[in-house]
Amino acid sequence: MSILQKIKEPISGVLQREKVSLGIQLDKGFARIAVLEKEGGRFSIPLMPFEVSLVDNKEQAGMLLKEELDKRDINIRSAVVSIPTASTLFKTLKVPKMTPKEIEEAVEWNIREDIKSLKGTTVYDYDIIGESDDSMNIVVVISKIDDIENIREIMKYAGIEPDIIDSEGIALINLAEAEKNNNPDLKEESNICIIHLDINDSYLIFFHENITVQSLNFDSKKYEELDPDDKEKAIDRLINEINYFFLTINEPKIIYTSGFFAKYPEIQAYMQLKFSTRFNLVELDPIKALNIDFESKVPLSIYNIPFGLAYRRFGND
Repeated sequence: MSILQKIKEPISGVLQREKVSLGIQLDKGFARIAVLEKEGGRFSIPLMPFEVSLVDNKEQAGMLLKEELDKRDINIRSAVVSIPTASTLFKTLKVPKMTPKEIEEAVEWNIREDIKSLKGTTVYDYDIIGESDDSMNIVVVISKIDDIENIREIMKYAGIEPDIIDSEGIALINLAEAEKNNNPDLKEESNICIIHLDINDSYLIFFHENITVQSLNFDSKKYEELDPDDKEKAIDRLINEINYFFLTINEPKIIYTSGFFAKYPEIQAYMQLKFSTRFNLVELDPIKALNIDFESKVPLSIYNIPFGLAYRRFGND
């Protein structure tokens, strides 16, 4: 079982021949589902993505998910399923060029303290994300085995085989890479920086030669209850967190916005006003990223993670 494939491009090989892919963002209390089709080199969306409210009981959660899938005649029995970014640990390594066996030994040696810090049995996977003449950059994703088994158990009751379990962050990076490649105005930016706002976890993820994740203090339920002045103060606090993050990292020119930015457009508008020309905030949109001919009044960037997961099923065929 793999929780990480390639970052720079979706999983390839035999799965390239698949024409339909199911992506499921699974988190505490909810799941978001997206389906992608690919025919003749073009992506399409056969049905609207949707969200399902879940309960803590794994069997009941799985049955609720199965009921909603059956209701929409979704008969795909395998899926790319996410593990929350808060449940994963990223570590990047720069090592000399070496054999696959030596890489595995180097990874095990370098993450031994990280594994101890997580407490409990862990699973990890790694991939090469960059190479020079004499060195390699490797990203390692570490997760607790209990979190993986929790996903597998819920999916069992939903009648779904989670043949790929992936980090939310990797799914977002893949989608942003696709949007960058489809837009000439974005191609010059060498970094990928994404701010994702969501129900349980909100974070900033930065990818160049390393992957860095910074948790953000955003509570969507509390935000909805605030009056306009207090909402402005809440956004100011988010901006301060972002400013603090970039004290130690070279700033990008472009920051992709994802998730609840679509639900609360005033957040992006106010942020762009405050950032002025320092950053250009660009909506991470699966329609633009995958060049899909699709019109919807519902903002689909709320579903970036399940679309990014579904995208992983296809190669560059």
